[in-house]
Amino acid sequence: MEGKNTQNSIEALTDKQKAILMAPVFIVGCGRSGTTWLQRLLLEHPQVTGGQESEFFLHFSSCLTSVQNNDNASRKLGLPVYWDKLDLYESIRIIWQQTFVSALEAKPQATLLAEKTPSHAFHMDLILELLPEARFIHIIRDSRSVVSSMNAAKKGWGASWAPSTVKSAAILWWRSVSAAKNSGRRMPSEKYIEVHYEELLEKTNNELSRIYDFLSVKYDSKLLNNIIGIQNIDNQKQLKGTGFKDHKGKELKEPDGFFRKGKADSWKKELNIFQKLIVCRYTRKLMRECGYGWNGRVK
Repeated sequence: MEGKNTQNSIEALTDKQKAILMAPVFIVGCGRSGTTWLQRLLLEHPQVTGGQESEFFLHFSSCLTSVQNNDNASRKLGLPVYWDKLDLYESIRIIWQQTFVSALEAKPQATLLAEKTPSHAFHMDLILELLPEARFIHIIRDSRSVVSSMNAAKKGWGASWAPSTVKSAAILWWRSVSAAKNSGRRMPSEKYIEVHYEELLEKTNNELSRIYDFLSVKYDSKLLNNIIGIQNIDNQKQLKGTGFKDHKGKELKEPDGFFRKGKADSWKKELNIFQKLIVCRYTRKLMRECGYGWNGRVK
C-alpha cells in the first residue's frame, strides 16, 4: 500500500516474526542458473514466504565493511567517524526487517523467509556476520548453459547487465561459483547446500525433497507433487508475473525473454565450437569439480 509506515509494522512484530526475519535462507548462484525457478518452488510451500530479489547486500556491503578494522587507519574518515561497528550493524538489521516485513504480512502462516539475489554469492561471509542464523542454497548450472543464456539476454532484456563477451560471461560464472563454494566450505553442513540445476530439472521430486529437508519444513508426497505441478519449468514460460508487488502496490512482471527454454543442453546448439572452447578454457577445472564433463553433468 502506498505510503505505508513500515516502522509501525516493525513495532507490531512478535518475537516469532522477528526470529523468522533474522533467520532467512538465501538462494544464490551465478545469474541465469535457475535461481528464480528454485525460489518459486520454495515459495509454493505454505511455510515459505519471500519477494522480488532485493540486492540488499549489493547496496549495504560497503557500509558494513567500511567500519571493519579501521581503528589503525592513518586518517579516519567516512562512516567509522560516526558509527561504531556494532551500532551500525544493528541499524542495518532493522532496515533488513523493515525491507521484508511485508513478506510476512502477505503470508502470515509462513515460518521461513526465502530471499533470492544471485549476486549475494559474493557476500555470503558478510551476510552470515550480520545474520548469524542465515542459511544458503547455492544453485549451480553448467557454465556453457549460463553463458549461452547470458549471450541471449544481452541482445534484449539483459542489455544493461549481461556480459558483452563469451569470455567475460565465463569468467563471471567462475567468480560467482568459486565465491559461493569457498564461503560454503567455511560453513557447517546445516548452513549451506548445493543444488545442480540439471538434477533439479531431471529429478525435481528428489531434489526438492532434499531442499525441504535442509530447510526443515514439513511436506508430504501430495504437497510435493502439487508444488511441482504448479511450478514446473514449462509453466514458468507462461508466467510473466512474479506474484510480487512493490511498495506502492504495483504488480511486478518479468520482461520478455527472461524465461527461456529451461533445458539442460541447449548450449550444444546455441554456442559454436569456438565459444565452447572459450568457456571451457576459463571454467573447465571448476566445471570438473562441480561434476560436469564435456557433454554435460556427469551422473
